[in-house]
Amino acid sequence: MSINRLTAKQVKALTNIRKVETKIGERIEVLASNDLSVLQNFRKKGCSYCIIGIPECIGVLGNHGIPGAQNAWAAFLSSFLNVQSNRFLSGAEFIVMGSVEVDDLQDQAMELDSGSDFFLQKMHVLCEAVDARVSPIIETIVKAGLIPIIIGGGHNNAYPILKGVSEGLGRKRGVNVINLDAHADYRSLEGRHSGNGFSYAKQGGYLNKYYAFGLHQSYNGEHMLKSMDTTNNVRYHFLEDITYLDEDLSKALAFVVDENIPCGIELDMDAIRMMPSSAVSPTGFSLEQARQFVRKSAQALKTAYLHLPEAAPNSAYEARIVGKALAYLVTDFAKA
Repeated sequence: MSINRLTAKQVKALTNIRKVETKIGERIEVLASNDLSVLQNFRKKGCSYCIIGIPECIGVLGNHGIPGAQNAWAAFLSSFLNVQSNRFLSGAEFIVMGSVEVDDLQDQAMELDSGSDFFLQKMHVLCEAVDARVSPIIETIVKAGLIPIIIGGGHNNAYPILKGVSEGLGRKRGVNVINLDAHADYRSLEGRHSGNGFSYAKQGGYLNKYYAFGLHQSYNGEHMLKSMDTTNNVRYHFLEDITYLDEDLSKALAFVVDENIPCGIELDMDAIRMMPSSAVSPTGFSLEQARQFVRKSAQALKTAYLHLPEAAPNSAYEARIVGKALAYLVTDFAKA
């Protein structure tokens, strides 16, 4: 399996150590080697969560999106490792594995001319290659008894994550998912990209119930909506129809909650108003509402994983905004 392992030396370099304070970067666990068979030992030591990054924007480019999602992982690390370790969260709950090795695929994608022949088809093929690298790593994490937290990349990775989680848990009919998103990502099976991760997962048997929450009416095609209307165990709710967030979210959670079927929590960062992302929007949820979504979902569900894709920082300022937002969401999830 292809892993860019995060080393203790790298963690130390990214952690701003101060006297009389302890940062999460001083408490987290890291792998000593690329041998993933030792993951189960971290579970025995008290770790609950395994954090992994996917630094790519291949699926986004294959769906006419803007690049930048490959930068979210580095932005996250800089912020997350410097969160305070205190009575609310120690940091010892996490092993930070590193990132999936996709640099070669990402380089190929960035070298292609978007105006060249068969550009989208080439991106779809590269996206399939990303799938093949992500799913076995997620499966290994789940088999070790850890809950994966996946940062960065496009929403295309929902498919290999669901495949890895389902196979890791031995779920022949897949797991449930609730997704806070402006777009349902349930497009046609036209080649892999960031807009059809859930439809491919449904077709593959890795997605049982799916609830897309907070969709934007103006940015979801009628063909896709009709497909969702006629598919068993798929529901959605529009941002424009939300009256009381707590009440509407409770109804969505009631659809996917099941004490016998784990549920993945998906939060596309473009659902957050003005968040630097592959489809940035002036309208959407506030970061506080997104944090509420994560907390309430984590409290209500038998959680399978947390996936935070599509943040796309393309400047130092945007990296600070994205990094801190992702760190808040991950710590909210663990505390809930």
